[in-house]
Amino acid sequence: MENEALRYEGDTTTEVGEGLDFILRNLQLNEYLRESARAAELVQSQVGMVHTGTNRGVKQSRVLAVLNTARRPAILVEMGFSTNPADARLLISHKSQQSLATAIADAIVEYLLEYERKTGDGSAGGKGR
Repeated sequence: MENEALRYEGDTTTEVGEGLDFILRNLQLNEYLRESARAAELVQSQVGMVHTGTNRGVKQSRVLAVLNTARRPAILVEMGFSTNPADARLLISHKSQQSLATAIADAIVEYLLEYERKTGDGSAGGKGR
């Protein structure tokens, strides 16, 4: 009778381990979100110099699987709407495509160099242009 309550407590070592795993996964996910936001800001800034359309800013989404399931920083870049005549002209122009691609690449290199400086990790691969 005295130890009757123990059967309701369960295995506390498992619960602590699962709780710790949850906390560590959550911390890692938050770090990915912060890094994703920084990469997106850099891309937005670079693309904004080339793309004359409306700047809709950087947003985070927990709905898109491509962003949610990534186990590293991830961004989605939207260049415009193909149904918008001005956007469509920009998107089909080879010169604009090249300018947009260069802006994105420059932003990614900038992000990698920034990450390398922050972490002191030379494996980010950024060599600049």
